[in-house]
Order: sequence, then structure tokens, then C-alpha cells
Amino acid sequence: MKGLVKALSTISLAALVAMPAMAEEPFEKEIEARKAHMQVVKYNMGILGAMAKGKREYNAELADAVAKNLYSAAAMNNMTMWPKGSDNSVEGLEELTKSKPEMWADDSEVGDKHMAWVKASENMSAAAGQGLGSLKKAMGPLGKSCKGCHKAYKSK
Repeated sequence: MKGLVKALSTISLAALVAMPAMAEEPFEKEIEARKAHMQVVKYNMGILGAMAKGKREYNAELADAVAKNLYSAAAMNNMTMWPKGSDNSVEGLEELTKSKPEMWADDSEVGDKHMAWVKASENMSAAAGQGLGSLKKAMGPLGKSCKGCHKAYKSK
């Protein structure tokens, strides 16, 4: 029994010593969450874009559903995913994120650009199920709102 206790104690101590080496990068979970969020956005935008371009048959019910998904993603409060210092200028994060440090600068317009995306997503949510012409009309402003943030705050 003493041997088992000693062995378990040794293993536990070794695990505690090794933990810092196995620790995740700072902001790894936040970056992972925002990438997942953007994948949801990309998936729903892809369906709407394919319909607008004629690469997928227009379906009012589907267009309405994915536009509502998109609006929900845009309107979601996801600020915990974007802590200051979780950008690609931080050593160790260069490979994890494309977010530029300018996003957190005092003169950043990221909040305004985000609100433009929320509004464009809301407009798409109202338009997508109302016919292909309505969807196409809402697509331009929606794409422009996405580019507004990505061009300024995302590296290639």
C-alpha cells in the first residue's frame, strides 16, 4: 500500500511540474471561440451568397432561416472572445490569429464597423425570405459591412 501511495504521489507531483509546459497559449480559448463564431457566419453567408449568385436554387424558407442565424450571430455579445492583447503581434499568437492590434487602438472604429454589420445582418434577415431580388439587394451592403472590419483589422 505504501508503494502505491508513493507511486501516486510521484505521478501527481510530476503532473503538477509538467502543467506549465502543457498550458495553453494565452487567449487560446478566446481565439478558438471567435474562429468558431466566424465559421458559423461564413457557413450562413455561403448559403445566401450561393443563392444570390444562382449557384444554389433560391428557397425562401431556407434563406429566411440562415439570414436569421446570421443576424443572431451578428447581434450576439461576443466581447469576451476579443480581449485586448489577443492579436497577431503578440509572441505565440502569430499562427493562431489574423487579428491586427489596430483593433484595440484608442482610435479604432471596430465598434462602429460591428454595428454596421449588425444593421446589415438585420436588413438581410428582413429581406432574405421575401424573394431572390430582395436577397440580392441586401447582399451588397452585407458584404460591404463584413469587408469594413476585415480590411481594417484582419491580416491576410
